[in-house]
Amino acid sequence: MKTPNIGDVGRGVKEQFRKFTGTEALEGFSLDSLFSDIFRHHNTSEMEHVFAVGTPGNVPELEDVNTSWPRPWMFFRMLIGSGIIYGLFLVCWNMFGNANLLPGLIMMGSMVVPLATVLFFFEVNIRRNVSLYQVVRLLFLGGVVSLLFSLMLFDSKLASIKWLGDSIAGIIEEPGKLLALLVVSKSVQYRYKLNGLLFGACVGAGFAIFESMGYAFRILLMTSDMDFVGKNILVRGVLAPFGHIAWTAIAGTALWRVKGAAPLKFSMFLDKRFLGLFSVSVVMHMIWNLGFDLPFYGKYVFVGFMSWLVVFSLVQEGIREIRSEKQKLFLDKVREYFENDGVIDADERRDLETLAGRIGIENAKMEELIASFSCNGENDSQKAKGEVE
Repeated sequence: MKTPNIGDVGRGVKEQFRKFTGTEALEGFSLDSLFSDIFRHHNTSEMEHVFAVGTPGNVPELEDVNTSWPRPWMFFRMLIGSGIIYGLFLVCWNMFGNANLLPGLIMMGSMVVPLATVLFFFEVNIRRNVSLYQVVRLLFLGGVVSLLFSLMLFDSKLASIKWLGDSIAGIIEEPGKLLALLVVSKSVQYRYKLNGLLFGACVGAGFAIFESMGYAFRILLMTSDMDFVGKNILVRGVLAPFGHIAWTAIAGTALWRVKGAAPLKFSMFLDKRFLGLFSVSVVMHMIWNLGFDLPFYGKYVFVGFMSWLVVFSLVQEGIREIRSEKQKLFLDKVREYFENDGVIDADERRDLETLAGRIGIENAKMEELIASFSCNGENDSQKAKGEVE
């Protein structure tokens, strides 16, 4: 009997996982490239420019959106800056022991990593159509509403499944956060998958912040041991991006896959495109809460790695969605010119060249698309559209 090849088994598992969740293998992705701008010099105007988006008049035209892999960097500045503020709270506490410092210390410590992670997703939203106001609103309102729904579900019959132990939290908290996301993000103007990814991350971060603050406060009340409080804040902060934030970002994208700009319908929750991806959030959370630990936080490393593998795949999916929409603009413009008089004159060609340059279509591809309309009419134009997408 032939011994199974471990590599073949691994590839088979990955293929089945991608098929079940509807995700794809990463293409053109590199962590080095993704984070290549972190240590480059950025002036104040560049920093302000990161946040000056999403408001009326500050959303870029679709054809001007860069659909290559983003290179976020401001999130790292936020991580360092907020970390310094938390460090100052610790210094003040160690020097003076003033109890008035404790609320600020717990709050700031619980927010350092989640805030930076939310800013990462904000920068990854290449459509640039979500304002900082919306992010803050979703972060805090979504966080407290998700706690409310989760506590309500913990009081329901779902919580009576005792044999699941702490893993029951995956079945309760993930739907609770998803319900909160639905409540606080009703606007249909945010129809892109990257919007759903960002909104989910905001709600997940809010949940993580308030939960961490609660645990730190409970430890303080029960033990009065500030070293234990500090350790709890540090561990939960480091793990935050790999838990609630990633899981709810995945859940948000799952919903946006089937919803987009359409009104919400119950049938969307039964769509396999939603169920397969949403189940990732639930299962990862359940594994996270299993009653065993591995050396060097191995369980959390595994769950975090798998969760972010899905997140990066969803970022790629969101980029492709915008890229396809950009290219459709070009095809629609070509169709419009041909429908007018059957040919493209010199002025119209210059307009198409300008549009192609803004969208990122190379000259050879542009000529191919124009030729498909010119020679074969509408049927081949539809074929050309499929090839572009």
